[in-house]
Parts: sequence; C-alpha cells; structure tokens
Amino acid sequence: MDMRIDLTKAALQLTPDQEKLWPPVESAIRARAEDRKARVAKISETVGRRADQNAVETMRNRDPIAFLQRRSEALAQRSADLDKLAEAWQPLYKTLNPEQRQRMGALAVLVLHDMSDVVERRRAQAEDED
Repeated sequence: MDMRIDLTKAALQLTPDQEKLWPPVESAIRARAEDRKARVAKISETVGRRADQNAVETMRNRDPIAFLQRRSEALAQRSADLDKLAEAWQPLYKTLNPEQRQRMGALAVLVLHDMSDVVERRRAQAEDED
C-alpha cells in the first residue's frame, strides 16, 4: 500500500499548493485499505470455520439469508469507503492540470486492472475449493 501511495503521489508530481491537499487523500486510501483488510479477515474466519466440515455438512448448514446480509454489509462498507475516497480526492482533483489528470487516469486504469486480476484469482480459488 505504501508503495502504491508513493507511486500515485510521484506520478502526479504535485505542486506545493497541491501537496497541502494530499493528506486527506492518503488518509482515505489507508482507511479504505484497512476496511478491506478487515472484510477479508472476516471472510477468512468464516471460510476457516467451514473448512472443518465436509461438503455435505457445509451445504446443509448454509444460511442464504445470513449470506445476503453479510454481502449487503460488505457492499455498504465498500460504498461508504468509495464515497469517502471520492470526497477526499475532489479538492485535489480540481487543481490538477491536464497532464496530471491524464497520469491519474492512467494510474486508475492500472489499479482497476490489478483489482480485476485479484478478483479473478479469488474466483478461481473459490471454484477450486468447491
């Protein structure tokens, strides 16, 4: 995470006035990462409990309503984190020149690509576990 934050900041080549707007952005990035880490830990805990059961027991003991509630909570948290991130970025983004905005767009594409790779790896792992 530190490397990504440093990379983003370096790529933007912030002016001294823009640097003053950076701390809330970095805080929002870190808070989002911490919340994500907590969600992943919670999922790992749930999966770990199920690892002790055989496949038949796991299917028999599934509670689809609880699953939907957990998923809803996770999505609500992600939504709130993204709102906070967008809110933190907005003042800084308004000050970026066209070149900085272009670099930010390129970074966003790289981050989204990286995120999609992670999602695909998780799906493949889940399929292997089933």
